[in-house]
Amino acid sequence: MKKLQLPTMFLLALLLFSSGCSTLRKVWTSEETQAAIAADVQKLAGTDKLAERFDAAEERAELMYAFTWLAAQKQGITETDARDWLAGRSGQAEDVQDEEAEQDVDALDFAALQWEFGGVDGSKAKLDSPRLSGLKAGSKTISYKWEKGLSGWGLADGDAGALACFFVEREDGSVVGGKFDWVSTSRNTRGLENVFEGYSGWTLEGVPNPCKCYFTVVSKDGRKRSNVIGAEWKR
Repeated sequence: MKKLQLPTMFLLALLLFSSGCSTLRKVWTSEETQAAIAADVQKLAGTDKLAERFDAAEERAELMYAFTWLAAQKQGITETDARDWLAGRSGQAEDVQDEEAEQDVDALDFAALQWEFGGVDGSKAKLDSPRLSGLKAGSKTISYKWEKGLSGWGLADGDAGALACFFVEREDGSVVGGKFDWVSTSRNTRGLENVFEGYSGWTLEGVPNPCKCYFTVVSKDGRKRSNVIGAEWKR
């Protein structure tokens, strides 16, 4: 049997991929009922709540990714190719961030955060789906509200697979901090024991009392983040 030459193999692979994307496009743009789509998403996400939330317009974009990945798997298309196709379909590259949107949801410029403690550098993290609000700082504990949880990162409600990151403003105006704990969507409070006890370099030297404090959640790989929320901390 004659072996295929490299150019021929490349063209064949390109043809198969184009055909797969065409099929994927037909799947997504077909007249399938929302209930059927939601059922597929539910299988992927493993939660009844997502199926109910699919009808909400603000959830549609997030669930569209989940359904696209599921459809891609059925068609033999890699998740990366499916994500690229969907990003192109919406006319937006995945790594392009809306700076105005970031300013609207962040309590301060994310670039101002100095990652000095915790052993993790999250300075390159990009704003993603999780949303926090209502930060309250007690003397030893912080509390907050999840507007959108960590399901978009593939984490179940009780899965503490994300990094809780805390920052404080020093007397010189610099905002320093970093990871101090792990967090899940099921938790809306975190103790600050690690901050006080010097976890992974943590120190409050040069930090006035009271001071401004900030909280954000970063993915384990340091590539994605929630918005940044802020409060006054009196300890």
